[in-house]
Amino acid sequence: MMSGQISAEIGHWYRPVLGDGLFEVVAIDYDDQTVEIQYFDGEIDELDFGGWKTLAPRETPPPEDWTGPFEIDRQDPAFNEYAMNEALMSIELSQEFSSEN
Repeated sequence: MMSGQISAEIGHWYRPVLGDGLFEVVAIDYDDQTVEIQYFDGEIDELDFGGWKTLAPRETPPPEDWTGPFEIDRQDPAFNEYAMNEALMSIELSQEFSSEN
């Protein structure tokens, strides 16, 4: 797609070489030759392939706090229930793994 550069991949997180601005690639349109990105704060931007090359992004691990681009109230009971379920699943999986070894 873009020789000499990291290819954009949907669902992957990147940072520009110069500056700050963690973002995720959310769509690629090969017909229009555009890459749609969503910054951690939720802002969405569209770059043409030339703009992607100019940005010179480098892939980075996703943020630990996945709530950044979403308007989530941490006091909302639904958030707390989701977080609790995720924590319980993580504990259960680690217990299953340790009992198998």
